[in-house]
Amino acid sequence: MFLYRGAAVEGKKNSGTSDWSEKYPTREILDEDIELRRVFILEEGDTIIASVSLLETDDLDHEPIGWKDLKSCVLVRLCVLTKYQCQRVGEQAVNCLIEHVKLRGYQSMRLLAEVNNAAANRLYRRMGFTCLGVVPLYEKSFNAYELVF
Repeated sequence: MFLYRGAAVEGKKNSGTSDWSEKYPTREILDEDIELRRVFILEEGDTIIASVSLLETDDLDHEPIGWKDLKSCVLVRLCVLTKYQCQRVGEQAVNCLIEHVKLRGYQSMRLLAEVNNAAANRLYRRMGFTCLGVVPLYEKSFNAYELVF
């Protein structure tokens, strides 16, 4: 929780917005990620510096925006500890996750990034994800990305 709450505070302070809040992600969501073994973390010493979760399926699958008909997974809740941002830690976390899912037979990875989250959109485009369109969700707009392996 600390990782996400810290990012929420810093994001609002620095850019006026954040993907994280007191309401999301909830303790229950994070506990479920842990219980279902779908959360991955990067550590430096005893400090968690990044966290990301992986879903095998998602509501995204039903969005009519041109997804490839491939075995896909969904990256969610990527968060990097504030003092490690702008050091390619997010890229490292996503690359580790990509290698993990390739070994499990996935052919593509999908995700949403809030349209106003410049850092996330820059990261995913730099990593080769293709933006297939914009999805309205939770009273916000999200770019829908897919990376085919």
